[in-house]
Amino acid sequence: MGERKLIDHRKNIDKNPKAYIVDLENDRLVGTFINHIKSDFKETKFESKNKEIIKRIILLLFETQDKRPFFHVEGTELPLCWNRPADWDCNYIKYEWGHLLSKNQNPNKVNVIENLGLYSARCNQHIQSSMNIQELMVYGGLIATRISNVLTKRRILFETNEWKILISQLK
Repeated sequence: MGERKLIDHRKNIDKNPKAYIVDLENDRLVGTFINHIKSDFKETKFESKNKEIIKRIILLLFETQDKRPFFHVEGTELPLCWNRPADWDCNYIKYEWGHLLSKNQNPNKVNVIENLGLYSARCNQHIQSSMNIQELMVYGGLIATRISNVLTKRRILFETNEWKILISQLK
């Protein structure tokens, strides 16, 4: 195998029409999500019924992000979201859970469901990098607009009956 290059990884993501949804089609994200929230749901058994609830929660969060990584912006020649170098052979985004309120600054809110978002590795490590989501607004431009839009959609989602029912069913 030759040396992997970021430019090639970005081109491969760009060529794949399913690049932003492939990772949602398996159960990997359900397992990683459960690992993040289990301390807030100590009495919950994450068996098949609850895993289906988790899948629905993940899809709802993903929809608030327009089915893209949290910091995805349109209008660039190549995607500005990408994976860790170890995953540059993937032609899709391999999502990881980012914390809107940083783990570093807010240890008490780390595993609250409403604090989690679907990030690309680049988004998590290079854009947010241990800052709270509000701190990123100083960048302005496309990234601030994207953050504002996603946060608004999330606030609306968290007030819906569907969201409240799903959360109550997990407890």
